[in-house]
Amino acid sequence: MLLSYFRKIDAYSAIRVFTAAIVAFAVHWSTGIESWQDVVMSFGLGALWLWLSWTLLRDRWVIKASALRFMTYLLLALYWSVEFEISTLLFYTLVVELNWYLAERYKRKDSVLSVLHSGTLTALSSLWLSQEALYYVGTVLMIWLVTAGVKVKTILQWLLAWFMVIVPLTYFLAREEFNSQSYSNLPLGWWSLLMVLSIVAIGQWVQSYLKANQKNKSRSIVAGLFVAGGGSLGWWLGSYFGTAICIMGLSYHLANSLRYFKRERLAEVLFYLVLTFVLVSHYDVIPW
Repeated sequence: MLLSYFRKIDAYSAIRVFTAAIVAFAVHWSTGIESWQDVVMSFGLGALWLWLSWTLLRDRWVIKASALRFMTYLLLALYWSVEFEISTLLFYTLVVELNWYLAERYKRKDSVLSVLHSGTLTALSSLWLSQEALYYVGTVLMIWLVTAGVKVKTILQWLLAWFMVIVPLTYFLAREEFNSQSYSNLPLGWWSLLMVLSIVAIGQWVQSYLKANQKNKSRSIVAGLFVAGGGSLGWWLGSYFGTAICIMGLSYHLANSLRYFKRERLAEVLFYLVLTFVLVSHYDVIPW
């Protein structure tokens, strides 16, 4: 069965994950390539994401001897690509995951550099979709408050690093008219899958909070807020960033649900049902 190959980490796990990512990219572009620039950007961001998630970010992606988060993320990324460019999701994933890592690193080592790097990275990410910059800031500060429990001094340090970059960047964006992409306007049918999965994720969120240690409790809260807050931003305001972090939160909690689900065969069946729905949507068998 497919999920059984990703329940344990062994010498071949990295090869399996890399192969699954290549298959996901192949399915994504099987309906046609819009531009080679997007292909190059997507492959570059995808390769960086795989490398970082297996090295620097391993603690959150390779979950307790399980790589199931890769499978859930790839499945949801394929669903994202039905409506959006895959490079946008990969970019947001990298920005948010790196900020999450810096917040956890600060909690362990009390490093001021982690604060400054986070503020700078968040400001630079405004180059992608400048109209969503405030969503970046709010999300990253939420990560820091939940994960590191930072003080006022730390928040001021973060804001200083952010302002030092965002002020000249804002001048550049205003002159170049960098805002070139409008907000999303998705039909109800596309959101139906995420709504159903969110119910499962919220149930797992409660279980994770009640049974996990302090570090995993903070992670479950952050991922749960990604689902709730990001989903609200995407649904009500048409935010690409909100929809992206909703998918990230779902990948975290759904991976835990699959891992702790006692009836593995039923979990496989449910996974295949979601996979079938995603493929049907991707190839427009049932148009929205």
